[in-house]
Amino acid sequence: MTNADPADTPPSAPPAPVQQHDGGTRVAWILGLGGLVPFVLMTAMLVYAGRDFIAYRQLILAYAGYSATILAFLGGIRWGAALAPAAHRPSILILSVLPALAAWLVLFLPSPWLFAGFALLFLLQGLWDAMAARGANLPDWFGRLRMVLTAVVVLCQLAAFASTY
Repeated sequence: MTNADPADTPPSAPPAPVQQHDGGTRVAWILGLGGLVPFVLMTAMLVYAGRDFIAYRQLILAYAGYSATILAFLGGIRWGAALAPAAHRPSILILSVLPALAAWLVLFLPSPWLFAGFALLFLLQGLWDAMAARGANLPDWFGRLRMVLTAVVVLCQLAAFASTY
């Protein structure tokens, strides 16, 4: 065995960039689409059963609670992304707490207006995420995912608004 001079060994290749469609991306899509199930089911119950549903008030409370929880989660995603060394921006940390705070305030609105409030908040959050993905602050696949999820959630919120108006 010979001891090679480090100057004679070729430099190692830089690590390959993270693929846009790796296994984590697929899991994110599956989980994101799965997260739509409560929105779609609760919207269907409000639209088809309406006030005749035996647990109507509890359904509205559960819907609002789930909506607020998801908005807080989305803000947390932005918080985590802002902590990355390459993207450390205190302004994003500050903005990332707004979805949770705004969702909490919307919880004080009476039905049907809380659904209109949540529709607006989800739309704003989705646009913010899509713009961040376009600006390379978040992966491009995340922007596409957020637009699909946002469209479904906003439509569900608007249908819930209409059915409880």
